[in-house]
Amino acid sequence: MATFQSDASRQGRQFAQQCDGLLESNRYVLEPGLRISDIGVEVDRVAVSPSGTRVWFEYKGSVQGRRPGLLRTDTLKKAVANGALLGALAEHPPFVVLTSHLPVQGSGLGMLKTALRLGYFTDVICIYDPAQTHRLAAF
Repeated sequence: MATFQSDASRQGRQFAQQCDGLLESNRYVLEPGLRISDIGVEVDRVAVSPSGTRVWFEYKGSVQGRRPGLLRTDTLKKAVANGALLGALAEHPPFVVLTSHLPVQGSGLGMLKTALRLGYFTDVICIYDPAQTHRLAAF
C-alpha cells in the first residue's frame, strides 16, 4: 500500500505534467524551474511566452484528495509566502500560480484576494477552467 507522501508526490508530478502540457499547448517554451536561495523560494517552472515574456510559475494542485489545490489553506499560505518573498527582489518576471482548485469562500478566498490585491501574484489560474486559461495569452 502506498504511503500518503508517495501518493502526494505522484499526484504532484502528474499535476506538474498537466501544467507543462497546458503551457506547451499555449506555445510557451519550457525552461527548468529555479531555486532563489537568497530568499528561500523555489519556482516550479520558468517558461517563455509566445511574445517572448519570461514567466515564473508555481504549480499547486492535485486531482484527488479532500481539499486539493488552493483549497488547503496551508498550500495557499505557502504560495502567498513565496509571492511575498519574491517582492524582496528588485525585479522579477510575472509570477503566476497554476492550480487545480481555487477557494470560493471563507478564509482561503480572503487570503487569495488579499494576496492578489497586494501584488504577490501576477495571476492565479485554475488549469481546468478554459475561462481562466485564456489569460495565459496575456503574457
